[in-house]
Amino acid sequence: MPITRSLSRDTLVPLTAMVADQRAHPVVQTLLRRRQEGSRPGARADGRRLALAIEGGAMRGVVSAGMASALEQLGLRDAFDEVHGASAGAFNGAFFMAGQAAYMTSLYWRGFGDPRFVSFRRAFRGGGPAFDMDYVVDGIWARGRPLRMDVLLESAIELHCTATDADTAAIVDLAGLRSAEEVRCALRASARLPWLAGQPVTFRGRRLLDATLAEAIPVQAALASATDVLVLQTRPEGVEHSGLSGPVGLLTDRYLRTINPGLVALRRTRSERYDELSAWLGRRAAESAAPASSDAGEPAICVIRPPAQATAISQLEHRNEALQVAGSVGLRAAWMAVEGEDPEVLDVLRGYASPPVGSEPVTSVT
Repeated sequence: MPITRSLSRDTLVPLTAMVADQRAHPVVQTLLRRRQEGSRPGARADGRRLALAIEGGAMRGVVSAGMASALEQLGLRDAFDEVHGASAGAFNGAFFMAGQAAYMTSLYWRGFGDPRFVSFRRAFRGGGPAFDMDYVVDGIWARGRPLRMDVLLESAIELHCTATDADTAAIVDLAGLRSAEEVRCALRASARLPWLAGQPVTFRGRRLLDATLAEAIPVQAALASATDVLVLQTRPEGVEHSGLSGPVGLLTDRYLRTINPGLVALRRTRSERYDELSAWLGRRAAESAAPASSDAGEPAICVIRPPAQATAISQLEHRNEALQVAGSVGLRAAWMAVEGEDPEVLDVLRGYASPPVGSEPVTSVT
C-alpha cells in the first residue's frame, strides 16, 4: 500500500488584508511621478530630494526587505536619491540599491545564505559570536550569495548606513562609501549587535556598534538632507518595542560596561525612545498627508508599516515559515501603499545574473 505524504500548507495565502492605500500622500505622489517621467538619480529637475529610510531589527528586517522588494518590483528604485539603513535595514538598503531586494528577502529564511552564521552554543561556549556577520558579509555575500557591489557602487543613489559610536553613545551616519570594502565595513558596523555579534567595528577612526542602540529607525540623517522621506517600519502599527529578554539583557549590559558604561543606559532606554520616535513619525506622516499642510521647510514624511492585525516577529526569529510570512506581509503592505492594491504573492524560482569576475575594486580601509 503506497504511503501518502501531506504537502505543506501555502503560507503565502493572505490572512490579513492590506488596506493602507497611500497614493494620495505627497511623498508617494513624488515617487510615482518620478517613475512615470523616467527621472533618474543624479539628473533630477523637480527640486526634490527623496530619501528611503529602512528599519531593521535583526531577523525582523525581513519585513522591510519585503517592502523594499515591492518597491523594486514596481520599478521605483531609481526614484530615490538616498537610501538610509539601520542594522539589517542597512543590508536591505544595499541589496535594494544593487537591484537585489527580492534576492535579499529570500536570504532571511536561508540563513543569509548559510545557516552557520548563527549559533548561540558558539557564543555561550566562548567560541565566537552568536551572529557571525563577518562571515556572512565578507564571505557569503562576496562569493556564495553575492551582493552586486559593482551595481551598487555605480549607482548615483547615495547609501547611508547608520551605527552607534561606542565611545560617544551617539548615532553616526556612515556615508560617502566609495569601495566594496568600505560598504562591507559600514554594513558590519551597522549590524554589530553588542555581545551577540562580537566586538565593535573600527571604521574611520571610530569604534562602532549596532545602529539600533542609538536610533532604530534611520531618519535623523535623512531629515537633515531630504525634502521627502519614505520610512519602512518593521513592527505592525500599534505594537510597542520590546527589550531583550532577561538573561540576554544582563549579558549584553555586562559586555557594554567593558566598552563604555554610558552604553548601558542607552540600551535600557531603547524601547522608550523607539516608541516615542515611532509615534512622532506617525504624527508627522499624518500632517504631511493633510490637504491643508504646507511645506514650511519641513521634510514630508510617509510611513509604511504592517497593519495592526499582522503578527509581529522577534529579532531572533529563525523559523522558515514565520520569516516567509513576515516578508510577504512587508511586500504586500508596501505594494498596497504605493499601488492601491493587495497583490497575490508567490514564492517562485528566480534567476539572477552573477557578478563578473573581478567586478569589485580591491581597496583596503585604514
